[in-house]
Amino acid sequence: MTLHHNFPRMRGLTTVNATTDPTALVAQISDAVTALKKKQTEELGALNTDISKINGELDRVNQQFAAMKIGGSTAPGVIGNGADEAAALADFGRTGSHFNASLSSDDLSKGGATVFPVISNDIQQRTFAQSALARLSRMESIDTGDSFVEPWDIGDVGAAWVGESEARPAQETPDFHLLTVPLAEVYTSQLITQRLLDDSSYNLGSWLASRISDKFGRISGAAFMAGDGVGKPRGLTTYPRTSDVDAQRPWATIQALFTGVSGDFATATSTISPGDILIDAVYALKAEYRSNATWLMNSKTAGIVRKFKDTDGRFLWADSIAAGQPSTLLGYPVEIDEYAPDIATDAPAIWFGDFAQGYIIVERPDLRLLRDPFTSKPNVVFYAYRRVGGGLQNSEAVKAVVFGTDPA
Repeated sequence: MTLHHNFPRMRGLTTVNATTDPTALVAQISDAVTALKKKQTEELGALNTDISKINGELDRVNQQFAAMKIGGSTAPGVIGNGADEAAALADFGRTGSHFNASLSSDDLSKGGATVFPVISNDIQQRTFAQSALARLSRMESIDTGDSFVEPWDIGDVGAAWVGESEARPAQETPDFHLLTVPLAEVYTSQLITQRLLDDSSYNLGSWLASRISDKFGRISGAAFMAGDGVGKPRGLTTYPRTSDVDAQRPWATIQALFTGVSGDFATATSTISPGDILIDAVYALKAEYRSNATWLMNSKTAGIVRKFKDTDGRFLWADSIAAGQPSTLLGYPVEIDEYAPDIATDAPAIWFGDFAQGYIIVERPDLRLLRDPFTSKPNVVFYAYRRVGGGLQNSEAVKAVVFGTDPA
């Protein structure tokens, strides 16, 4: 007689029918256990997949929260409103507009030395020249939009004397020019390990704040002088130039004073001084701009001009008599901008004018920062950017000394 016993039905398994044959019973039980283990493995795998999806979604949400920390500050060198944002600035001191190197605590060449207790708490950093043109130019901040637009009245209103009974025909009306300065974006994205952030004995945030500001200042300064205007500000030296005087040349074309010698000043004689071209530049500028005019050139050019004398043997250059005040050339202050061109064939290496009238810089206020500890674990990703634009504002307010002959 065969005994039938229904074992409790396990999820996903069929009922095992007991039999008096022990071997058959053991085989049935073994098959049932194997099937149960397989089912449990499948369900555990599905559960792990669900957990991974949940973790991924949590990371995505956390990334969004991190992105919400993008923000600025009105205080120079201070980014965001919390300690995370200050620490996040710690690793942007690099060598380009965006940087690919990373800092980690086990690589001494990339900042790892900062975790050792014997290192100085101060970081000695290389200093770089900043833009004199940026200091001298007109600055405007905008809170919205991608460009700054301003109408300019560049013409003159006609007027004439008439007798009591004479006709009064319509007079000349002014021309308008629309000044448009688009904003461009400069950024840096950097990795730093969480261990380095946790273990550093000095203030990485303060160091990084100064390094980012310094780098963005330099890359912007170079663009203000020579940028092509494609995805960056348009530089002062890139605008068309001609020897025509103010009343004769098109608007947004700069007057150039040519030395007459390719890549050099005129040769000194008993009646000619190489500095005569500088005097010409001064008086080519209208009187209303000369009152606030400044010379702009780089150090190499200044080293040459510093030696010039007039035909009576007197230096054209006068050293500053007060700390913090610039030297003067022909009575006007000299600012050194290392982004100005070197003296070379047809190079506009010397500039003179009222740069607050001549060039405009437009920016969105403050540096923006994203601190992202989620997408590149165990690293923390720092992303910083600023938006800035620049362009020629008034072509009559600046003059260029060009080292070549007049092509006209």
